[in-house]
Amino acid sequence: MAIGPLLVFTLNVLSAAVALLTSYYAYKFSRMAENPILSSIAFGFMLLGIGLLIEAATSAVAQTTLVHAFLSKVLTAVEDYTYLSMQMVAYLVFAVGYAALTFRRSATAAVLGVVALVAAPKAASAVGLYSYAVVSYFVVLILLGFVVFQGALIHSRSPSRFSLLVLVAFLLILAAHVVLLISVVNLSEELFLIGTAVQFLGFVSLFAFLLRSGRVGAG
Repeated sequence: MAIGPLLVFTLNVLSAAVALLTSYYAYKFSRMAENPILSSIAFGFMLLGIGLLIEAATSAVAQTTLVHAFLSKVLTAVEDYTYLSMQMVAYLVFAVGYAALTFRRSATAAVLGVVALVAAPKAASAVGLYSYAVVSYFVVLILLGFVVFQGALIHSRSPSRFSLLVLVAFLLILAAHVVLLISVVNLSEELFLIGTAVQFLGFVSLFAFLLRSGRVGAG
């Protein structure tokens, strides 16, 4: 495996581990705090962790990255569609969590959930893998923008260390997906690696903030 795909594989495995740990601790703390954001983080990061493991396994078998797959056509379409769809749904879950806390309307979550379940399969069947990847990363970027905006509103309304640290982590993840979208559009493996690395930092930051906040709250 070349150095680029190897680094992406390593980052994906590490990101998956951090995502699953984040999901576990968010679920643990959400049962005590009954916070919709913690619940959405728990479910969303579970999806991201599983999706990243699928992506890592796929890249290991094919010995290439998602971006390079568009050039070499090695990865199977089913695995890529699965990863990209799970990623979109995961970030949609985050958006639903923030919407539920900001607007406190269950209808918001219901409508967004239906859109995710209906739109994703239709998009997958309507376009090719490359187009679907561009669309999915663009959709994720919009959802992350929504999450960051709502997070900023929540923090401005009820300032707290936890809301600020979670906002910073999602800002890092948003920056990562800006780079990832550009990398997919331009088929740049270097930018894809950078975006994956920044995303890993965002995951680690969120996990560290969540763990520290949980320990402080327990103390």
